[in-house]
Amino acid sequence: MSDTEYQNAVTAAIRHIGISTYSSGKIYSYLIDKGYPEGISSRAVSELIERGYINDTKASRKVIIARTGKKQESRDYILKRLIAAGIDRDVAETVVSGLDDDKVSCVRLFESLGFDSDSEENRNEMIAIASRRGYTYETASAAYQVWSENL
Repeated sequence: MSDTEYQNAVTAAIRHIGISTYSSGKIYSYLIDKGYPEGISSRAVSELIERGYINDTKASRKVIIARTGKKQESRDYILKRLIAAGIDRDVAETVVSGLDDDKVSCVRLFESLGFDSDSEENRNEMIAIASRRGYTYETASAAYQVWSENL
């Protein structure tokens, strides 16, 4: 592992990051795709985390913001999405532990869907949407009850 190759990897990663927000996993993959060895890529990512160029907590916020409103998902689905986005598992678990309970976020999902009446047809459709977003039937049913009481 040469210092020159290591410095080139750090420089390549910094150029790729620019003013954007990337996860540690995405930068690691980028360096591997560019042909840098695993050891150098890992060391470069670690240095960039220490220097503040990479911040998985900030990168996770970017993912979470995209999953609000009609795209709201359960905590379990968000955790999987964060890990798939290259966020370190420990960081992802910490971030998800700070999110609202699934029942609360499911109510917000229902509020964003635009339904305006409590009917069996609406209930079934809303619970089906929630289940596709990772909510359990029990959580979706309880959230529907809260949503319908607030109409």
